[in-house]
Amino acid sequence: MRPWYRRYKPGWWAFNPGSGGGAATVQTDGVTIQGDGSAGNKIAIKAVQTNASLSGAGTVASPLGEKPLTFLRHGINIGGNARNGANQVSVSGIHVPVPLTFANILVFVDTVDAVNLYDIGIYSQAGALLANIGAQTLPTGNLQSFATLQGSQTIEPGLYLFAWTGNATTAQLRYDTGQHGGWVFNQDIAASVGGALPASIGAVAVAPNVNSWYMMLD
Repeated sequence: MRPWYRRYKPGWWAFNPGSGGGAATVQTDGVTIQGDGSAGNKIAIKAVQTNASLSGAGTVASPLGEKPLTFLRHGINIGGNARNGANQVSVSGIHVPVPLTFANILVFVDTVDAVNLYDIGIYSQAGALLANIGAQTLPTGNLQSFATLQGSQTIEPGLYLFAWTGNATTAQLRYDTGQHGGWVFNQDIAASVGGALPASIGAVAVAPNVNSWYMMLD
């Protein structure tokens, strides 16, 4: 038996392991493999989320990363409508799967109110206000888009809270009854003044719920 064959072990093979294999990118089934294996260009494997794309060259100086989404829809099956308590912040849990850049919050207004003031926004799970539209009337029904006071911003993957409040109980928003995997729904968690969301509401624990507000971020 030849010496080199006796040293071979089934399941592995090395060819010139001391150098890189040459710059290359392979992408298949939502997975990208990039880099040539050298010290300055390490091999990186990245699973690509649905509707996400990659940035970076896969090198030490330019690591791979997912480009932020610019649209997120939460809720698919429109199932009913609900209102929150007057001067109460009502929250519903949402999940952001990949980085998301947005400047607008879209909701479906089922019952309009052209007199009283309401505010809609996004909190972190820890309860910090990240974006809101400011206290205003909701005089127009159906799907409505509102620009956030904070302008365009990017949030990282994780759990967040969709929240709204009002100084009356007239307006109603549409919700989805078959979201599955949601957490917390239409829970009054804190007090508000003048139809405006407060800067913080305190942390909210995860409580699985199949309902979710029908909303979008873009």
